[in-house]
Amino acid sequence: MTEREDLNIGIVLQYKVESNFDFDKFGALDADKLVCHARDCGFRGVSLSDGTDEQAELLRQSCDKYSIKFCQKRPAIPLEGPDILAKLIAARLDNMNIYFQVALNADGTIKQDEEADMDLLRQWIDKFGHAYFEARPDKEIKTDAMAHIFKNAIAPYQIYVFIHNPLPEKIILTHVPKIEKAMWIDTRKDLEFTQDGDKLTITLHRDNDDADFTIHGLRLQAHRPEDDMGPTKY
Repeated sequence: MTEREDLNIGIVLQYKVESNFDFDKFGALDADKLVCHARDCGFRGVSLSDGTDEQAELLRQSCDKYSIKFCQKRPAIPLEGPDILAKLIAARLDNMNIYFQVALNADGTIKQDEEADMDLLRQWIDKFGHAYFEARPDKEIKTDAMAHIFKNAIAPYQIYVFIHNPLPEKIILTHVPKIEKAMWIDTRKDLEFTQDGDKLTITLHRDNDDADFTIHGLRLQAHRPEDDMGPTKY
């Protein structure tokens, strides 16, 4: 991943064709199925490793059909293990896309043991993806917790805080502008907070029925410029 591509791609799924792939029987691949599955799991790009030029072209055509980017292949991270979400955040901190790789069976289907991690990623992207794709790292705001600070690339008055589990009872941020609202990204439930100058203290409460992930996200809203606009007259 030495070259940077459009960061708004964000997450790329690279399918790896195994050496035992039966090219004579399954050479065509079910490209539409693979591309749709990647899209449904929250990936914004698809690439192919160790496949033929013909297979890569089939994937490219399917990507065009289903409005997902076909990306050049890269060194990729296996989509497995408990730190998948931490790797997502690390890539965002580096302003890089992240490539995850899954292996295909000899018939061109995804290996069964890959599905659980793909589903975990899908669930997290369903809850936090809109903030993740908008997020750009912020170097000014500091925190005492195991957390990472981002701002919305288009609306910088929106601040995102991604926090690792186990969640502390409170999180303290410094060098923060005046905050008007704090909430969980996934549930949109408001959080109690106090602010003293540029120091912000937020109480982190989750309800028992809230989904549990290894990384959770907060949205903080500072003053919005549009709030200063008067009523529009026609």
